[in-house]
Amino acid sequence: KQEKADQAAMHGFLAALFSSLIFVIFRFTLMEKFFDYFTKDPSVKAMGMEYLGLVSTFAFFSIIQITIEKIVQGTGKMIWSMIIQLVGAIINIILDPIMIFGLFGFPAMGIKGAAIATLIGQAAGALLGMIILFSDRIDLNINFLNFKFSKGIIKEIYNVGFPSILMQSITAFVTTVMNLILIRHSEMAVSVLGIYFKLQSFVFLPVFGLCQGVLPLIGYNYGAENRERIIETFKWGMRLTAIIMAVGTSLFQLFPKQLMAIFSDDPAMTNMGVVTLRIISICFVFAAIGITNSTFFQALGLGKYSLTVTLLRQLILIIPIAYVLSFLGLNFVWLAYPIAEIIATMVSVILQRKVQREYVDIL
Repeated sequence: KQEKADQAAMHGFLAALFSSLIFVIFRFTLMEKFFDYFTKDPSVKAMGMEYLGLVSTFAFFSIIQITIEKIVQGTGKMIWSMIIQLVGAIINIILDPIMIFGLFGFPAMGIKGAAIATLIGQAAGALLGMIILFSDRIDLNINFLNFKFSKGIIKEIYNVGFPSILMQSITAFVTTVMNLILIRHSEMAVSVLGIYFKLQSFVFLPVFGLCQGVLPLIGYNYGAENRERIIETFKWGMRLTAIIMAVGTSLFQLFPKQLMAIFSDDPAMTNMGVVTLRIISICFVFAAIGITNSTFFQALGLGKYSLTVTLLRQLILIIPIAYVLSFLGLNFVWLAYPIAEIIATMVSVILQRKVQREYVDIL
């Protein structure tokens, strides 16, 4: 099915380009109102609009890079996908201090420099991705002269991608609502939540990466009706994700002040962040269980169960719990994260046992 794979890749590439227009429209219509929701400080708003204005206008760099990464992953060439991502990230990291502080003869551009460094990194990743995509390094023959528009392929792409689109949208929506809840207490709390998410990513991304490796292994063995390997793979996935999360919890509990110091030297923000990191990190190991169970459901083709757990974790529970607890004080808002995670994990365990009994144990 070489031709269908080629056409799917080309359709996905063009769909991604079209999607980048959404960011441009946002840039010129809603961006200012977006910032009005979160800050009344003119200087913060100006810096935010300067950064987001540039990044949104040239969002196609990031979207092309991400799309090509996924296309390359689909061919099984994971090493090239990793290289594309690393090149963009490393260039961004190197250029950030140069562009922000004006090193090596460059002018100091502050927040604008951070945006430009980000865009250059994304553009480099996108360029490398295109070189790989149009080369013989992957098992695709990309030639837009042979492109044939197909509604069926577009439909398949969005059928597969819709759950991810939904979950990414939910994440953004929940973050926005949480910011609106927090800003009732202080703008500093919004900044602390942003710092938490940056630190959290160093713990959660390895877990997500590990689960991406577990998913096809369980899927292949389910197709082969190899019950023992399914269970063994699932158990190892659970153990490893739990270990990663336990390490993350330990770091957040033992060194919260040092972690906050990476982002702020404001004593008030640091003190607030210490409390925040210690409270939210209570849920990390529970999150490992929920995420691994969701991966198990996906691998067996039971997306509805995976979606149920994810919605519980990231939307259905967190917002109402945070809103109610916000009337008791700021620290109670942070408690909404472990409470929601623990409840969602309990549901995921019940569903996992049901699924294993009905779909795996009978093999």
